[in-house]
Amino acid sequence: MSQIGAEREIRNFGKVQDVLKVPELVAVQKKSYSAFLQEHISPTRRKNFGLDALFREAFPISSYDKSMTLEYLYYELEKPRHTVAECRQLRLTYAYPLKVRCRLRSGNGEDLSEQSIYLGEMPVMIGGGEFIINGAERVIVSQLHRSPGVDFLIASKEGDRVLHGARIIPERGSWIEISVTRKDVLVVKIDQSSKIPATIFLRATDPEYGQTETILRLFYPTKTISAGKLTPNMWAVGPIVDSKTGEIIVKAGQQIADKVAVIQQSDIKKVEVVEQPRDTLILSTLAEDDCQSHEESLLRFYMRLRPGNPPNKEKAKSFFAEKFFDINRYRLGKVGRFRLNRKFGQTVAESEETLRGEDFLNAMKYIMALRDTEPKRGRKNTAADKFGAATIDDIDHLGNRKLRTIDELAGGEIRKGLLKLRKTVQERMSLKSRSLSHKGQEKKSYKLESAAVGKIDADDSLHIADLINSKSVSSSINYFFGRGELSQIVDQTNALSQLTHERRLA
Repeated sequence: MSQIGAEREIRNFGKVQDVLKVPELVAVQKKSYSAFLQEHISPTRRKNFGLDALFREAFPISSYDKSMTLEYLYYELEKPRHTVAECRQLRLTYAYPLKVRCRLRSGNGEDLSEQSIYLGEMPVMIGGGEFIINGAERVIVSQLHRSPGVDFLIASKEGDRVLHGARIIPERGSWIEISVTRKDVLVVKIDQSSKIPATIFLRATDPEYGQTETILRLFYPTKTISAGKLTPNMWAVGPIVDSKTGEIIVKAGQQIADKVAVIQQSDIKKVEVVEQPRDTLILSTLAEDDCQSHEESLLRFYMRLRPGNPPNKEKAKSFFAEKFFDINRYRLGKVGRFRLNRKFGQTVAESEETLRGEDFLNAMKYIMALRDTEPKRGRKNTAADKFGAATIDDIDHLGNRKLRTIDELAGGEIRKGLLKLRKTVQERMSLKSRSLSHKGQEKKSYKLESAAVGKIDADDSLHIADLINSKSVSSSINYFFGRGELSQIVDQTNALSQLTHERRLA
């Protein structure tokens, strides 16, 4: 007889053998969490990924007056304080104590102190992908959600008239919803805000698209003809100006209409026009757009999304840059960039994870391609021809879905805690800086001239532990693993039900 606890021999009396080896059925949970923690890698050699990437995103933290900076060096995962059996019996969490090594520098680059700070406990994944949280076995259910990228759809359908739309969905940041109105105007909504003409947003993305003439040349074939050949149904590409009086006869992007005779009587010899546009969507949109430059569009966008704030060009520029060009606030992710490249036939590097003006321009062109139902043979090149046969996306198709595993889910919750930590550290650093400056004023009578007001004296006691409040991070970790909606007690009816629960998609 074999002893208790020793491995028992398993005999298979079946005649049909396994063709393939049974794979690790909870490999997704195990690999994602292991990659998130990187617990088996030396603290100083970890990749900028997972938990390490979150700390590098939150640090360095500078005080408001830039007199001191708190830098992140690395994090450490110590051995669990209790065994699995003890945690089950005492209703504790089986976890690694998490410590972060930080360095405090003064404004002139002088090292003030270096210390390891305890931030909380990271639960340990055991067995088949479960955790011991407060003595109970819990599992984090993976989530299947809409993939970042761009999706094209039919916004509404009234009889034979179809109104198309699109959504540019980031991994983190504001959704951009593009739609065609009943008046055939292409509009944009940012996070359920009021609608603005799409050309205003296009101008704001890049100074290259600031001029109306540039936008028209991007969407329509233009032609320079003599003034004598003008007809009322043509559209002016640039402003048509009387050279003698300086009067603008026709504005850029407007139909010439009844101004043909006035133009022909003036000294204007040649005019650049759009002859017979097959789709007047962009022309109608420009009629609602009263901006004429990149700066004007930024200001108009700022006033629309921040209606109570006074208009300011510098604030408008920084607001737009933070909202769409800051990697910490707006991120398409590698999946989002891949889907944009695949949809538009681009070759942009996957490391480019913020929005580009060309991305939004291609989305507008694709909507025009969706509206274009006529055959393409025997006609001039238009914006709609670039994408060939444009198609509507099925949002329920698994190709347009993405699996959010535990590393991404936990990272999102811990990021919230780190943002709170960052704000608290900045406030405490500013208070400490004021007190040290005040001490510097009192000691100025008997100190050297180098100890000026506002400079931090190395002799003054300054501890990193006084600046960091670990509760903001530890509470976010405890909430996610203990009370989060995706954290569930493991179904232990039988081994198969437990395995099914661990692999379930919410």
